[in-house]
Amino acid sequence: MTLILSLGNKDHIVQISDRRLSNNGKLIDDESNKCGVMFCLNARMSFGYTGLARWGKFETFQWLLKALHDSAEPDYTIGEILNRLKNNATDTFNNAPIISSVPREHKRLAIMFSGFINLDETIKPGNAILSNFHNFNSNTAFDIANNEFELFLTSATKDVENPTLVQRVGNWAGMSESDISLLRNLLIERRPCEAVEGKAVEIFRRIAEDPKSKDIVGKQLMSVIIPSNINIGVEANYFSEKVKRETFFPALVYLLPNQHLTVENIFIEPVEPDTPPLSVPKVGRNVPCPCGSKIKYKLCHGKKSRNPISFGPSKD
Repeated sequence: MTLILSLGNKDHIVQISDRRLSNNGKLIDDESNKCGVMFCLNARMSFGYTGLARWGKFETFQWLLKALHDSAEPDYTIGEILNRLKNNATDTFNNAPIISSVPREHKRLAIMFSGFINLDETIKPGNAILSNFHNFNSNTAFDIANNEFELFLTSATKDVENPTLVQRVGNWAGMSESDISLLRNLLIERRPCEAVEGKAVEIFRRIAEDPKSKDIVGKQLMSVIIPSNINIGVEANYFSEKVKRETFFPALVYLLPNQHLTVENIFIEPVEPDTPPLSVPKVGRNVPCPCGSKIKYKLCHGKKSRNPISFGPSKD
């Protein structure tokens, strides 16, 4: 079960998820994208899912992308979209013949949305979790799926000077209270998003190695960073524990009256075979670079400045 972690304050939201797909602890795929970025009229949200990924011809991510589009009209606003998505999920998981045979213990699904919402002309951080096996009011999770999906919403209130968000869904067994405190302190101190993201990646990698995670949390990670400033694009970063020629990106979902579309399976791969790999794991500064250049990491891939690709709706 994928781990998804959302971290935020009034400056930015960072959502990180692993890309591992497993079945009863057996690795199926370590590069299965489970996250995306959604743009609607009053919000920019990252989203990711954990739980049931595939059953026969049913693929959760494909259903989710279509269900988001089906939930957009007529208003294209986040609250209404999420409520219609909740109804779609309940109907699909109860009545769709393609997954009618799924046992309830395998039918568990949670989808987390995190980002910034325009409420009463004020930009506020917000988080929503749609789940059929959680009750966040009592902070409990169930071993089998409920028939109904529930929607749990949180947003910052006006009287909080620096609201912080630390929320997780999925396999968080290896995450400690000290991890949560460390991340929250970074948010309270309003540290740069790169610092928050970097520490979260370290924690993810440690959780993946923890026996409590039962090998179902992977080390191939995707992060999405959403700034509160709407004039700054949404940033995506791919963190690989392996040397890979390509780099990957989240799906993009535009739920706007003039842009109603999805872009998925986004990756960049060099054309020339002798081009250095795009994705290299982080190592010690004086260690030979994993890319095979035979020079120190700090003088090779470690020297490269952070230059992520950012996304946003067109200005047309």
